[in-house]
Amino acid sequence: MYDGCMPPDATETKRRLMKAAVDEFARYGLAGARVDRIAENAAANKRSIYMHFGTKEELFDKVVADTFLQLAASIPFGDDHLIGYAGDLFDRLEKWPHIRRLYLWAGLEREQSFEPEVEGYRTRVLAIAAAQQAGKLRADIPPAELMAMVIGVVISWDSAAWSLKALQPEFGFHDLASRRAAVVSAVAGLVQPPRPRS
Repeated sequence: MYDGCMPPDATETKRRLMKAAVDEFARYGLAGARVDRIAENAAANKRSIYMHFGTKEELFDKVVADTFLQLAASIPFGDDHLIGYAGDLFDRLEKWPHIRRLYLWAGLEREQSFEPEVEGYRTRVLAIAAAQQAGKLRADIPPAELMAMVIGVVISWDSAAWSLKALQPEFGFHDLASRRAAVVSAVAGLVQPPRPRS
């Protein structure tokens, strides 16, 4: 990656390139994205991408890491907040659908972890583990897997097969509020500790 002096407009150029890269990767994924399109949509030249970010893969990794950190910072997370977190995450992904698409693309195309994102998840997983030990959340599912299940419920409709989505007019919700309520309800049923049998 280029590590020399940047031109005077480097900050603005980088901002435009990042915005264009987010749009491109969210739409086409890593394999389908084109560096030429990113440069054209950022009103920059292709060389500036390599100069500021390195390879297309490095740019994709930066876009994914930055957007995930932005998402994490935008949603509060307490030790027993998984139900509220599910609703907040649903709302945020409706406002920022590009992050939902980047999440799915990254899972398909980049089988690797990003240290800042790992640390963000670690904080949440430790909070879940503490809530499990305190009896606030079910403890029969490991905390990292429980976190993954909650996220899976929130994005379940986005990752559903198109043939299943075809049944939505007949069997699904017709408004966003109902789908959000169903997600929150499903997460509540998933994370709550089982009631003692009488």
